[in-house]
Amino acid sequence: YTWDSGFIALGLNEVDMERALECINAYTTPVGSQSAFIHHGSPVPVQVYAFMDLLNKSQYRELAKYFYPRLKQYYAFLSGGLGSSTTRTMSSGLLKTWDYFYNSGGWDDYPAQVGVHQRKKESSVTPVITTAHCIRFAKLLRMIAKNTGQKADLAAYDIDIKSFSIALQRYSWNAKSGYFSYVNHDAKGNPIGSFTDQAGNDYNMGLDGAYPLIAGICTEEQETTLLEKIFSSKHLWTPSGLGVVDQSAPYYRKDGYWNGSVWMPHQWFIWKTMLDLGKPALAMKIAKTGLDVFSKETDYSYYTFEHYLSDSGRGAGWHQFSGLTSPVLGWYNAYYKRGTITTGFEILLEKSRVSPEQDKYEATLSFDEATKPHSRSMMICLDQTYGYRASF
Repeated sequence: YTWDSGFIALGLNEVDMERALECINAYTTPVGSQSAFIHHGSPVPVQVYAFMDLLNKSQYRELAKYFYPRLKQYYAFLSGGLGSSTTRTMSSGLLKTWDYFYNSGGWDDYPAQVGVHQRKKESSVTPVITTAHCIRFAKLLRMIAKNTGQKADLAAYDIDIKSFSIALQRYSWNAKSGYFSYVNHDAKGNPIGSFTDQAGNDYNMGLDGAYPLIAGICTEEQETTLLEKIFSSKHLWTPSGLGVVDQSAPYYRKDGYWNGSVWMPHQWFIWKTMLDLGKPALAMKIAKTGLDVFSKETDYSYYTFEHYLSDSGRGAGWHQFSGLTSPVLGWYNAYYKRGTITTGFEILLEKSRVSPEQDKYEATLSFDEATKPHSRSMMICLDQTYGYRASF
């Protein structure tokens, strides 16, 4: 699957960057190809995140010049601006990918998604994740474009970022549930309210409803509300880490594939976002819990499972499944491997140098200018023998 392969590339970034490049290259295509990118399965654009991670590790600008046109084409199709793409057909400006695959975010039994298909609403209901990812995708491409001299492209990204952000804020935010909702549309594509379950409850009480955090478009009030949902044991935080469906929702269950389980990939997106929000302690909570759950199961069974049951932490699903579990490699290196530098999505390392003794770090940073200025954090793993002073 496209998104599984993206996470394989993220894992390879930690152990073999040449193979990581080959993996990203295999799923992006030359400009003008019949396929804007190689698509199979859930259309989550992990390749752009894997590439940005690799670019920050290498600072090799020639790679950016090569991959930027390929990723720009990928984005253009996913965001509904290229060729036969049908992702942007709603008058609301919200995106959907149901024409290409049943699964918007890899989460097979995510309740709202299941509800769309059960009621045959694919033509009229939009999820949150696709629009949110396209906002962050555009912001990442904007950073690359500015850094490689493609300044003529910036205005188009700014237009998309603004229009997608307005659409989510205007039509999707649900103050009653405290999440962004799936949105119903009429036959003309006009938004007509939140998509609810049969009892009238917001159907998107879960991680999809929190994805605008990752896009960096939330108000302070929304950010506070969503962070409380994510880290509350009454809502998304479970004994095994960050779940996918709010435990207070009437459609939550304990024995589902995603609904009632903990998976690593979406936790990775939230982890990176905590760094962007200047909340490294919350980022560490996600990473440490994920590493502990993975280590405990692997020590016991020596299997690499797909997911972990929320209550017990035991592995479940296919037992030789590595792709979507690859964030554990990055988490381990970020906290325990000296010389590792980790940022969120909003910092591009133009220059980055750790001293040979791993007791000093110097860098030139550039920031995501499409997101309003705010506190951000990054992690620098150096020799713990010394105390350090940071200057900016």
